[in-house]
Amino acid sequence: MGKKITAFVGVFEQRLDTLRRDLKKELGKAKSDRQKERLKSLLKEAKELRDLVRDLKPKCPHCGGEL
Repeated sequence: MGKKITAFVGVFEQRLDTLRRDLKKELGKAKSDRQKERLKSLLKEAKELRDLVRDLKPKCPHCGGEL
């Protein structure tokens, strides 16, 4: 895998925060009122962004924790 550009990490984090907020709103509805397809797509996108942000964050070479 090639080098990754970390300049957009802040943008991805903001998008992830809005997705999480939308997920909480959707899950706060009654089960019969939830939009199943929208919920699935939000979860899929949130997981992809979460993994991307984790990969782009700098890690300590000794312990693997965040810097």
